[in-house]
Amino acid sequence: MKAHRGVKVLAGAFVVTSLVFAACATANRAAVKGTSADSGRALAAGDFEKAIEIQKQRYRSDPRDKKLLAEYIRTVEEGKKAADLALRRGSYGTASGTYRILLDGWDGFSAFAAKLTFRRAELEAGLKSCLIAQWGVQYGQELRAGRYDKALAVYQAGLKEYPGNKTLGAAYAGAVDELEAIGRKALAARDYALAGRVDALLLRNFASFDGLAARPGVSREKLAEAIELCRSSLTKNGLAEYRKGNLEKAISTWESLLTFDPKNAEIRKAVETAKAQLAKIKSMAPGAGRGPSNSRADKSQPGSAFPST
Repeated sequence: MKAHRGVKVLAGAFVVTSLVFAACATANRAAVKGTSADSGRALAAGDFEKAIEIQKQRYRSDPRDKKLLAEYIRTVEEGKKAADLALRRGSYGTASGTYRILLDGWDGFSAFAAKLTFRRAELEAGLKSCLIAQWGVQYGQELRAGRYDKALAVYQAGLKEYPGNKTLGAAYAGAVDELEAIGRKALAARDYALAGRVDALLLRNFASFDGLAARPGVSREKLAEAIELCRSSLTKNGLAEYRKGNLEKAISTWESLLTFDPKNAEIRKAVETAKAQLAKIKSMAPGAGRGPSNSRADKSQPGSAFPST
């Protein structure tokens, strides 16, 4: 009787254990199915980082499961296809973001990298193409906005990341030539402030043109000559306005010179003196701040701080 009861106990325990394992298996399948659905939704939404992370966690839970591995590989492949498509369509921000996700996760693909249809070098090449295209767009935006220093800085940053890249080097040389043409045109139109600003920028960055395969068509000597012409012209024009009593115009003219020659102590002193005189005139005139008469200099006291011709 005791032996019979023992058999019954063992059988009962086996049944309970089997039910527990079955329940666990069912729960595990449900969990896997749930994460698979989450990954699919992330993939459909274009959130490749989340989709890949979900598949990575699923794969780590059971590396021997071939189905999980196949789904992980498919998700990674979908990310690469999406990046390539975005690049072809000119959506460089989207493409570069996806290429970076794949590159950042590359070490995690080591177990199945040989089964992928692409290699790491292809991701790097795709990212480089995106960045070069993005830099071209950014350069154009800065140029049109008149932020010439930032326009040059775009390609300078690119060449730091990809030194010696011929495509970037040619683009940088083209940008320099484009800026030189802007300065030359401004000088011909006697827009000395703009010409001086552009040519001074190019002269400051002249050393960065060395080593470019496509050498820009500018010379250090011509830039220096143009800057000197702009400096002397703005100095004289400002003094002429001052002598006519147009203090505000004189100040504006000299301040435009300081944008490309900020260390010019003589002009800086001239601006300070003219501003002080202007403030004094406005404070003494009736209805201060109204009417052109408030901004005219006292011609009987021209001030020795101003440059002479």
